[in-house]
Parts: sequence; structure tokens; C-alpha cells
Amino acid sequence: MSEATSASATTPTDDDSTLTAAAVGDYLLRNPQFFHEHSQLLLELSIPHESGRAISLLERQVTLFRERQEHLQDQFHEFLTNAHDNDNLFEKTRHMILALMKCQSLAAVRELVEANFNSEFNASASALILVNEAGAGHGVLSSIATTAVRAALGELYLKQTTYCGPLNQVQSELLFPQHPAPLVSAAIVPLKLDEPTRAALGNSLPLLLIASADRDQFNSSLDTLFLDFLGEVLAAHLQNLLRN
Repeated sequence: MSEATSASATTPTDDDSTLTAAAVGDYLLRNPQFFHEHSQLLLELSIPHESGRAISLLERQVTLFRERQEHLQDQFHEFLTNAHDNDNLFEKTRHMILALMKCQSLAAVRELVEANFNSEFNASASALILVNEAGAGHGVLSSIATTAVRAALGELYLKQTTYCGPLNQVQSELLFPQHPAPLVSAAIVPLKLDEPTRAALGNSLPLLLIASADRDQFNSSLDTLFLDFLGEVLAAHLQNLLRN
């Protein structure tokens, strides 16, 4: 078969009754050199532009490449920003863990949580509380009744996973009763303890609470990786303290 015959077998024609825009587009994708071999067509083609004027195919390609480049640059800057934020968060987490390892009592752990979390994570308030059926505290740790927490947090409590997001007035007053200013966003981290440790705490579930008067401080899009890790370390340290 000659080259001309082969080309006519694969090239859409005007009298092809099955020719569609999709077929033309598919053909051009499979033959990206088409306009190199038929450059005269570029002089006759025009593509509508949003401004209303007609532009050449080459101009349109340049515009698309420029838009794609700008999009890639935006993505690159976003990656850099996220990397910088993660570096800062890692350093804060590292400092908190090193300070936590020096705590030799529940009182020291509570003081660390209430003081250092506020400064390291730009929080307005932070606390370590216990949740149990009786609402009974343990030593220096205060407690809230399970029924009250379940009613205020609903699925957030039942899921037993780290939560970052808005905090309403009822939730704020329950979790931070001593804080005068309204708290509108929070990170709530359940600390998963083994059964002996929970029993030593009156069958309680400890919650690490970090809240802010800024609604965007702990928004729902915040990655909880470092908070989860910090919660695991805090739970392990609590277990060691109570065993000793």
C-alpha cells in the first residue's frame, strides 16, 4: 500500500458520514505532527477567544502553555509553603516531646500541657482532662461525665479519632469552663491507653484539648499527623508514670 493510500485510510474526510468532533480530536492527538505537515492550515484556522476576537492556533497554544506554567508555579509555591509549615510543626512537636519526657508526675504533665501548648501551637487554651461515667477526677486531672461529652460532641466523641474544626459555645463551655473568652476552634485528641492504665484512672479516657479564639487556627483541613503522633507519645508517657 502506498503512503498516500495509507494516509487517506486514517485521515478524516469531509464526506465521512461518521465524522465527529471527537474523531477529529482523537486523530489530531494520535498525529501531533499533523500541522507540521500541513502548516498552511494554520494561516486559515482561528479559535474563538474569551475576549471575543479570533486568535491563531499558535497564539492559543502559547496562552495555554502560559496558563499551565502559572498553575505549576502555584502548585510549586504551595508545596514549598506546606514543607515550611511541616518543618515548623515538626520542631514544635520535637520540643514538646523532649519536654514531656522530663515530666515525672501527672502534675508536671498537666502544667506542660496547659502552658507550653498555648505558646508552641498559638492556642488560647489547652488542657488534659479525663472522661468517665462518674465525672470523677484523678489527682490533679479534672474530669467530665461521659454523658455530657457524648451529648456535646456527638460523633466526634464516638469516633475516638483526632478532630480539628469549629467549636460551638456549648462545647467550649463544657471543655473549657474556666476560660473567659469564647473559643471557636479546637483540636481534640483522644489518648488511647491500655486497660490497666485506664483502670488506674478510674476507667477514664484522657482527652488532649487545644483550642483557639481564632476560627481558622484549627480548621477541618488541618493535617492531624503531628497531633496523632504527639497523642501517642503522651499516652505512652502517662502509662509509664502510672505504672511507676
